[in-house]
Amino acid sequence: MSFYQILTLVIVFQAFLSGAFFYKYLNKMLRVVFVIVCLAVFSEFSSQIIIHIFKATTLWVTHFYVMIEFFLWAVFYWLLMKSFINRNLYWSVVVLFELYCILNTVFIQELSEYAQTRSVEGILLVLLPIAAFYKTMIESKIDKLIKDPIIWINTAVLLYFSSSIFFHSLFNVFLNNNIEFLKISGYLFIGANTVFYLLLSVSFYLQKLKSVRE
Repeated sequence: MSFYQILTLVIVFQAFLSGAFFYKYLNKMLRVVFVIVCLAVFSEFSSQIIIHIFKATTLWVTHFYVMIEFFLWAVFYWLLMKSFINRNLYWSVVVLFELYCILNTVFIQELSEYAQTRSVEGILLVLLPIAAFYKTMIESKIDKLIKDPIIWINTAVLLYFSSSIFFHSLFNVFLNNNIEFLKISGYLFIGANTVFYLLLSVSFYLQKLKSVRE
């Protein structure tokens, strides 16, 4: 395995350890985030097994990973904003995206291709944290933003998905035409991935402190 593959495994696994260690302090929303981290751990480690032991590609995994990951983030943001947004509209968008993922996998893209649904997911998961930040601003219920775990999670989601939309959108193009540029973009993506899981780890710790204070 390369240094970057090992780094990805370590970063994802440390987020898992952080969530597991502070699990009893996590509320319903934070437990959804922990499930997302568990999904990432399973995906990353199983992908390395498939690549290095079975010598097979893992591009097909993204088709299914996107559907599960987006649904879990949709649950998280619903719990966060259910008093702020229209229930029918929200879940209609979620269902439409999941149907799009299924149709894309069955009729549009081959499983041997990187799922372009990843870029659409990225757009939606930029809009959701922006809406959550807007809700936070107009309600003004949080005294110290830097100590609030939800702020850290929301920041992580916004930074990660906004910085990776370009990578996900053009992955198949670069894969077929410009491997070197794909590698450079991949390094930037790994950087965003590292920041993402570190911020989630911080949020688990902050939830522990918040739970103790309350």
